[in-house]
Amino acid sequence: MSHKNINSKHSKLRLALASILAVFLAILGLGGAKASAWGPTRTTYTNESPAPYATFNSITNNAAVGDERNFVRVRELGNNSKYSDQVEVTPGKEYEVYIYYHNNAATNTNASGLGLATAAKVSSAYPTILKTSERGMISGIITWDYIEKTTDTTKKNGKVWDEAYLTTKTDGVVMRYKTGTATIHNGGTTNGSVLPSNLFTEGGTYLGYNKLIGNLPGCAEYSGYITYTLVAEKTSATLEKKVSLDGTTWADTVNAKPGDYVTYRVKFENTGNTNLTNVIFKDVHDNGLTLRTGSTKIFNLANQNGKQIDDIIDISGYNTGDLAAGALVQVIYQAQVSTDKTYCKKTLKNTITASYNSNQNQKDSANVVVVCEEDPTPAETCETNPNLPECKKDCTTNPELPECQEEETCKTNPNLPGCQEIPSTGPVEIVLASVVAAGILGGGLYLYKTRKTLKSVESAVKGEDKGKEK
Repeated sequence: MSHKNINSKHSKLRLALASILAVFLAILGLGGAKASAWGPTRTTYTNESPAPYATFNSITNNAAVGDERNFVRVRELGNNSKYSDQVEVTPGKEYEVYIYYHNNAATNTNASGLGLATAAKVSSAYPTILKTSERGMISGIITWDYIEKTTDTTKKNGKVWDEAYLTTKTDGVVMRYKTGTATIHNGGTTNGSVLPSNLFTEGGTYLGYNKLIGNLPGCAEYSGYITYTLVAEKTSATLEKKVSLDGTTWADTVNAKPGDYVTYRVKFENTGNTNLTNVIFKDVHDNGLTLRTGSTKIFNLANQNGKQIDDIIDISGYNTGDLAAGALVQVIYQAQVSTDKTYCKKTLKNTITASYNSNQNQKDSANVVVVCEEDPTPAETCETNPNLPECKKDCTTNPELPECQEEETCKTNPNLPGCQEIPSTGPVEIVLASVVAAGILGGGLYLYKTRKTLKSVESAVKGEDKGKEK
């Protein structure tokens, strides 16, 4: 690099380092790459005319990388591919992210302090989920403090950024950082150092040459790059929700009466080859259903017999944590059907949402049909229905009325008193027979006297002598 006023004692070494870096980056496919979605719009410089103070990635003709504004790139590992601004991702493969950094201040500004960048940091972010309809963005951000003039030591803040992209033909691909692969590469003693996870935070992690404390002088010999690896994995999960009246027979829909308790069972299984993070269950149900206090339990590898959990599944949702590949989690809880009969014959829907990996989710539902017993129809009376037959006073239409009945006789009702025949046997019968015999005897005497009197009358009429009759 032909910086102005380069100390001749170190110029050959610096040029050699720059040449080696340029060759290496050219092999990786970085030389001459076009700028991508970089920012902000800023003053640019060249190898021949570097910056008069500390600024980053603003040289447009870097022999190693071309336009430094395009400093974030990515490539597939294992197939000798070159870095580029966009790569199509396939599940099961690994991808390497590259972030270049270079303080563009001229060497002769370092002694005065104008060329020294302090508090220099780098941060990066990558997409955790890739969809077929989107481009997943990988970002790189470099921040630093600097002064523009030696007469004004007020610190200013610098910031530049760039992006690269991932696409996929397989929906729902998960991009996972391969732990321990974030590494800094430079010509100093920090070369090969593994960067902390702060790299993936907004605050970032410190850059450096011999120490990672954020101090970087100007010139190419202090430049370097960071790499880290992403693993592409495919997520897959199944969600099932069922409802039961007895807790043993499960269905999509059940019939329940007002006041009944119904039991819901949620099963969520990780059928993919990667962990699912922050699995959260959230229940939403129609009015007419009320979560039963203390009924919510979780069943998983750590709680095979079930563990009671807070009754928040229908409020804020319940976070079950991470779910390993192949693992299953179940949540069981109860709800009561309202006793308000306005819900009769209505279908009450209950929907569970399982969200995971920050922006993925699945839903399933189960239904309760409220079945109410009909009120019995009250018996009709003459007051409610005077046209009932028994309510009419006409003997023709209602001969059963008391006033329509004929007087009973022994012929029509032999059971009336006095209509019974006298029995012929038994002590009582003997007495009755004696009475009858006496009656017969008395009757005979009476008949005899009557006949005698009749003859007397006849004789008198005929003039017969009374004295003849004795």
